[in-house]
Amino acid sequence: MIDLVDKIESVLTLNANDYLGDLIGGGLLIAESRTVAATLLQHLPEADWKRLFEVENVLQKPSRHSSIRYARAIRRRLAPLGEDFIRALLQATGQEYVQMLLLAVLIHSPILADFMRLAVMEHKRLYKPALSADSWNFFIAERLGVMPDLGNFSASTLNKIGTNAVRVLVESGYLNSNRQREFQPVYLLPEVRQWLLALNHPELEGVMECTI
Repeated sequence: MIDLVDKIESVLTLNANDYLGDLIGGGLLIAESRTVAATLLQHLPEADWKRLFEVENVLQKPSRHSSIRYARAIRRRLAPLGEDFIRALLQATGQEYVQMLLLAVLIHSPILADFMRLAVMEHKRLYKPALSADSWNFFIAERLGVMPDLGNFSASTLNKIGTNAVRVLVESGYLNSNRQREFQPVYLLPEVRQWLLALNHPELEGVMECTI
């Protein structure tokens, strides 16, 4: 078993690109993820993949560019987790489906796990009823101290990632809305807890429970 402290601290050895993952690509992308997940199981050649999302625009987005951007972000999150996970995701419904998508984002974008661990949980520890509007900026300032190459990204890019981070927390039920950002209780489902262990990420259990 990998020591949880070592697993958490190993995040600091990542470069900024790996740390951010593709969180700039969108929130949980709940509806779109079912389509992309089913497509991944078809093992399409890259040309057919591009035709499906760029030409046929199966995600029904306003532009081909946004369609392929969302599809690419979802593929990067789901494909590394394996076909067993993807099949289980397609069979899941309701909160189980949402929590599995959140797990995929947390693994692919460790910055979100740190934001929940260092900002959200700290707010709750101090009995604050809502996530402050400047919490992301304070979080990024702290992260720059341990990961200076985050400074290679523009402020607009980091702000966009922050917007998507909050969107994910709203979509997965931790916050009531993008505007009010009031905390809500979330209970990690046993089926999702099993996936934490199967994917060798037990350190994310405390993050997803979001308790102090």
